Amino acid sequence: MALYMRSGATKAAPVRISSLAVLPLENLSKDPDQEYFADGMTDELITDLAKIGSLRVISRNSVMPYKGKHKSIPEIGRELNVDAVVEGTVMRSENRVRIRAQLIEARTDRHIWAQAYEGDVRDVLKLQDQVAQAIATEIKGKLAPAEKVHLTSAKEIRPDAYEADLRGFYELHKHGAAGTFLPVGNEIEKAIKFFQQALSIDPDDALAYAGLADAYYDQSTFFRAPLEVMPKAKAAATKAIQLDESQAEAHASLGYVRLTFDWDWA
Repeated sequence: MALYMRSGATKAAPVRISSLAVLPLENLSKDPDQEYFADGMTDELITDLAKIGSLRVISRNSVMPYKGKHKSIPEIGRELNVDAVVEGTVMRSENRVRIRAQLIEARTDRHIWAQAYEGDVRDVLKLQDQVAQAIATEIKGKLAPAEKVHLTSAKEIRPDAYEADLRGFYELHKHGAAGTFLPVGNEIEKAIKFFQQALSIDPDDALAYAGLADAYYDQSTFFRAPLEVMPKAKAAATKAIQLDESQAEAHASLGYVRLTFDWDWA
């Protein structure tokens, strides 16, 4: 494995950052079919940074409306009420991935830190962890042992399975962004097929099970009878957690099922 980094950090007066927004990473490949990959990298970076204690990270749903928009950083900072913003780019070329990220003080639009990372697509989770760890260290100075564990535990992936996962979540998020009045089985059914494809490649893919749990739960809201799909959501979420206890999406889905279907309010 070979991972390359180039730093462009500049030293200046320290800035206290307690809240952060990760803007949608720009797809530099200019291939619209690669948007799912850039969005997936954005999601993973948000998830990683949200594991840092004392740092409030804005949700995906709040930052994705800024995709493709050309607003100033101070304006975005005011609208989201954050101290800093992360923006960056993703370039994928065959089996290589290059991620460039920069941390910007929202109020002044001053660049605090910038760095580029490059590696094999099989190591993309490690690249993401390195980006998140560098940002977190810049903000906090020193990470707690548990935070370091969270940001250094990424494993090598099966590229084809991970790609299917990202495509599945891309379809699932399109459904959410479009609202609830969609033809039955549209984006959600596509997402389910991608997650099932991932599991056919890697039967122990916790992310795919977490995606299935989300998809089945979403189906129960308007498109399928709860008795048909909620048990599937519960089973998928449980399996995801068994494979990877850190899967936040799976924990959330399991909680939704227990609250709305099992009526377990304990």
